[in-house]
Amino acid sequence: MTSSHFELIDQHFAPAENLSAFAYTNALLNELPAINTPMLHFWTLEDTLILGMKDVRLPHLDHDLVFLNEQHYHYFVRNSGGLAVISDAGVLNLSLFVPAATPLSVDAAYQQMTTLVQQTFPNLAIVAEEVPHSYCPGKFDLAVDGVKIGGMSQRRNPNGIVVMLYLSVNGDQAARAKLVHQFYDYGLAGEPNQWHFPDVEAAAMTTLADCLGTPMTLATVKQMIVRTLSLMLNATAQVPNLHAPAFHDRLQHELAGMQKRQTKLPTTEVN
Repeated sequence: MTSSHFELIDQHFAPAENLSAFAYTNALLNELPAINTPMLHFWTLEDTLILGMKDVRLPHLDHDLVFLNEQHYHYFVRNSGGLAVISDAGVLNLSLFVPAATPLSVDAAYQQMTTLVQQTFPNLAIVAEEVPHSYCPGKFDLAVDGVKIGGMSQRRNPNGIVVMLYLSVNGDQAARAKLVHQFYDYGLAGEPNQWHFPDVEAAAMTTLADCLGTPMTLATVKQMIVRTLSLMLNATAQVPNLHAPAFHDRLQHELAGMQKRQTKLPTTEVN
């Protein structure tokens, strides 16, 4: 990637706005030809289990959603990645957008995000590898000594590519893992696991703060990542104008698509 600057967006979504996180991702991906520069999008949610498209096949998903309500967790189905992940005050979500003018294979796009995190934390031996017994395991999990600190998914269309990463910065990762473990236990309720939902173990996952042995805040990590990307691209960050009518129309279209996706969920208490 080469550019004189990159676009930087930093958003927090309240529970009622949760679907906007992925609506923005889709709208920004479609906006890339007009922007024609790399883009970094930070976003956070509050105590939310983000379901993958595969999770709607759980035979007892209705019981699961009741359980999540009882745990005071919000939930919705995203349109990328196959399995559930948690987003809360200690988890940073970041998306790296690359315009189509920079052609990248699937693996090369994942490597761009991997390199960004590796160079941001050079004192950690971060590698991309699948971590069994983590939630949403995949070939491009980010791990330190075989223990997962984050996971990636990817979307692409003729306009470009977006690589999405959740990064566990701080907080009780064991509690997060326990909740996802229970989610699959209740969702299967003893029935055959024909879709190969993960058997999540707390020992398979950790946080950046625990790896570094020092307190870490999301604000600090965001500053470090922006600094690293600036050096990688030899570029400066600037805030884009997202108020153009065309972008607003696209955002509303993508939000309607996300709302339609939620109809795949059993009807329970509004979340």
